[in-house]
Amino acid sequence: MRYTNSHLEDWIENLYKKIDITEPEQINFERIAEALDIRLSFKPVTSFALKHSGIYNICLDSRKSRTEQWYDFAHEFCHIYRHEGDKKTMPATWTDYLEWQSNYFTYHFCIPTFMLRNINLSYIQSHAIENIAWLFKVSPSFAKKRLSIYYRKLTQPLFNQTVTGNLCTPLL
Repeated sequence: MRYTNSHLEDWIENLYKKIDITEPEQINFERIAEALDIRLSFKPVTSFALKHSGIYNICLDSRKSRTEQWYDFAHEFCHIYRHEGDKKTMPATWTDYLEWQSNYFTYHFCIPTFMLRNINLSYIQSHAIENIAWLFKVSPSFAKKRLSIYYRKLTQPLFNQTVTGNLCTPLL
């Protein structure tokens, strides 16, 4: 089946390639922060990002596991690179949307599509989930959700073709 990247997937792929990250084992939030001049700190507070004097800062919750910090890094990274502006002046529905967008971004950033496409995934779902979780250093539940997003997009054109074909067929 043919897979067409979204703008988000293209953006993430271009970013990773720009900083010479092309394999899952190269993905590391310290490396990404260093390559993009993001100051990274760890404190026992809820993770957050900010821009101060033209410098991006991401503070990760030191009480969380490394895997959870990785998710938080991706989420906060989305805010600073794709959601510039003061959220305090925006309507609540808009900030809710930006949070949803950052959560969705996290799945694509932690398991980039261009890397996922190069992996020979097992037809046995539990094996594919475990392999992706291990390879990308994410939890099995995170890997399962990301694979669900990937497979849904992969099969969407087939579904659309089936629905369109059925709607256009005369009922005689």
